[in-house]
Amino acid sequence: MAITLPAFTALDARGGYPEGYYDSLNGKCGVALMKAVKAMAAGHTEISYSSGTWEAFHDTDVRKVNGVDCWWDMYSSNNVPVSSGYPGMNVEHSVANSWWGKTKNAAYKDLVHLNPSNSEANNRKANYPLGELESITWQNGVTFVGKPKSGQGGGATYCYEPADEYKGDFARVFMYMFTTYDNISWKSNTAWMYDTSNDLMFKSWAQELLLRWSANDPVSDKERQRNDGIQKHQKNRNPFIDLPDLAEHIWGSKKTVPFSVDGSGPVDPVDPSDPEEPKDPEDGTYTWLLSTSASMDADWTTENVTIPAGGSYVWSWKDIDGKYYLNASAFISGKAYASEAYAWSPEVSFENVEEATLDYWQAAKFQTTLKTLCGPVVRDCETGDITELSTPVWPAAGSWTFVNSGAIDLSGFAGKKVQVGFKYASDASGADTWEINDVTLKITKTTTGVEMPGGMDEEDDSCLVEVWGNNILVPAGARIFDMNGREVEGTGLSRGVYVVVKPSFAKAVKVMIK
Repeated sequence: MAITLPAFTALDARGGYPEGYYDSLNGKCGVALMKAVKAMAAGHTEISYSSGTWEAFHDTDVRKVNGVDCWWDMYSSNNVPVSSGYPGMNVEHSVANSWWGKTKNAAYKDLVHLNPSNSEANNRKANYPLGELESITWQNGVTFVGKPKSGQGGGATYCYEPADEYKGDFARVFMYMFTTYDNISWKSNTAWMYDTSNDLMFKSWAQELLLRWSANDPVSDKERQRNDGIQKHQKNRNPFIDLPDLAEHIWGSKKTVPFSVDGSGPVDPVDPSDPEEPKDPEDGTYTWLLSTSASMDADWTTENVTIPAGGSYVWSWKDIDGKYYLNASAFISGKAYASEAYAWSPEVSFENVEEATLDYWQAAKFQTTLKTLCGPVVRDCETGDITELSTPVWPAAGSWTFVNSGAIDLSGFAGKKVQVGFKYASDASGADTWEINDVTLKITKTTTGVEMPGGMDEEDDSCLVEVWGNNILVPAGARIFDMNGREVEGTGLSRGVYVVVKPSFAKAVKVMIK
């Protein structure tokens, strides 16, 4: 299906990234390159959702139509003047936020996949995956909803297909989102395009589709200007816009060819023995013990409490087939020994921390005492007190397959200076080998360290109220009433008018089930 749009005035400005911005990507390919992209794209400045998003849209999503500044809506042909506000429009997540359970995390607020959208188109596309359509059930000339072609959709009944002019735009957005947020809680019941057991994230049909769309619809001046606006507000960029060949070196025909930023051809891999110092952002992400690094981070330390008999260490940095990891074991010459040892990160300040989460990748084939004696820990740098933490997800026994631990909430350590780390312990009944890498600590700080009383710090999130069929989707804490004043659930509703209220709403939201 070929879809075209009327031509609009081309943008004069061309985007540009700072010199040296992408140097850390040189010499990598495939999974290693994907992780390097994530390391530089994550940890951006998070802006407030809704009010902050619309403010940012002034720099990312405005075009002139007949001399009038209008919101650039990639979901409809409507030209809504900026001066009118944004009537009949939503802040749309191109990667549906229900795919990770609507958690209001960094992905929820990331400008890269947020756009001003016609509310009807937003409602019609629902949380369907991208795809090419066999038949159309609804369309407005820009957004098309219907049944996917054979081999597409990943099992979804419906998909949405954007206009040809925007297919590359959305492809590059999806590449960014699934690279930057590969380890958030993606839901299994919406896994039409993604596969969390695959390091490269995408299912084969989706990977082929996104690469093809990106190639057929090259980067436009619109995208470059938008990327500049994103950098102004978030302090990061979408590298798949700045570096059009990047995707091929991760998922495509060049995935075994080392990437070169200047396009001059393969370069020598970056020497991982000289890693960059981890950033200490006000809001951001620390990434440690990368599986692509040939040496353990110099600012990580190990502490031995009990050395196993016949041994001289517990923790060490090892590799198998070029994949590096932190290794702990007290199994020596076929026998398990008692031991206790810690691996510690550098000191991190949790002053004014509002949210903090830790996750990491781990493997352990032979499991006896692993889950009872080992685990993540946090040390208070002032008191020396060590807190042992629960692990949401342990690896399955019987193989050396790395799995993500799941997010571990560290917000309880707000106001302290801490080290995060890992405790290894064993006894004569069992001394498992535990492997750990790709450790991520994400922190979000308040601006003042003081909460506003009475819920005044809550933003008006009434724009999240949506109608899908005979269901009303609402943000957490909202309540739905029928016109007789009876509170109702949001699913399986009859035709009629309903009112949605929440203390943070500027006013009640009235919606209709048709």
